[in-house]
Amino acid sequence: MESSRIYNESTEKAKELLRLTLTILGKYQLSPNPVNYSLCYEYASKRNDELTHKLEQAFSSPSGLTAETADALYRRYVWDEDQRNIEKVRADMSSIVEETLARVGQAQSRANHSAQVLQVHSDQLADLSSTENVRNILSEVVQETRESARNGQVMKQMLEDTQGEVEALKIELARTQKEATTDPLTGLRNRRAFERAMKALMSQMGSEELTDLCLLMVDIDHFKRVNDTYGHLVGDKVIISVASLLSANVKGKDVVSRFGGEEFAVLLPDTSVINGEKVGEIIRSSVERMRIKKMDTGEALSKVTISIGVTAMKKGDDITSLIDRADKALYAAKTQGRNKVTSEI
Repeated sequence: MESSRIYNESTEKAKELLRLTLTILGKYQLSPNPVNYSLCYEYASKRNDELTHKLEQAFSSPSGLTAETADALYRRYVWDEDQRNIEKVRADMSSIVEETLARVGQAQSRANHSAQVLQVHSDQLADLSSTENVRNILSEVVQETRESARNGQVMKQMLEDTQGEVEALKIELARTQKEATTDPLTGLRNRRAFERAMKALMSQMGSEELTDLCLLMVDIDHFKRVNDTYGHLVGDKVIISVASLLSANVKGKDVVSRFGGEEFAVLLPDTSVINGEKVGEIIRSSVERMRIKKMDTGEALSKVTISIGVTAMKKGDDITSLIDRADKALYAAKTQGRNKVTSEI
């Protein structure tokens, strides 16, 4: 996903996109509100393959592009609130630095002035013989020294205050960045962070650093039934429990993410498809053995199972093609009865 939108089309291109956008709005009978317009503009420009695919799925569904789906796609692919929050913290920090530099400059100017005054008095002392005149100059020297000392104290306090403000902003920036890349329910990486990690690992493929890259797509079976039967709080508990088992069954370099809803993704560097299937089977059986009870009644849920699709990166793959192939393997696991691990090469 792009963190910012850059529109640098020519006037003629922009006019053509406007015409196409209006045509799309009319074709699918969409209200020309800012959300729908932005999505249709992106669809017309074909700048984001993933968003284009998601919109085509929505357009072809019986319910069409609903307001809920449009809002979710807009927030996912167009609006980036987390990035705005990070930029705000960075802007605040830049402002503090600029203000500090200005005040340091003022303090430096005052120090230079004191040095010049003291130099003048030093020159005067060298030429004086009158005790009275010497006393007057020494009095001015003492006064200027005190002013210089006060200036130093002010500068010291200012730098201490600035350090405190910067430390507070560093903490806020770290918190904001963590929130921007962490799923709040499970504590796993969110899809954005997963895709960044995936992109970084894919760029290493073929080098001495990385020779294999396996992807597992994991989906909780009949999750809607869990929500409908036991409620969303229990559904959340199931998601958290599955996330915990996923994390417990991977090693240091592996990347686990909540991909969306009841779906997870696992990246296994230096792992072949065969070994990825073995890891998937360990995870699948661990979830199958898991037992979850309702906290208020102690009632045990029916067995929770997962389906897993496994694939590995091959020459010519990008993020979309790799995920699509893992999704096909996952779909095969679902159609074969669920609670299975299947692979697509």
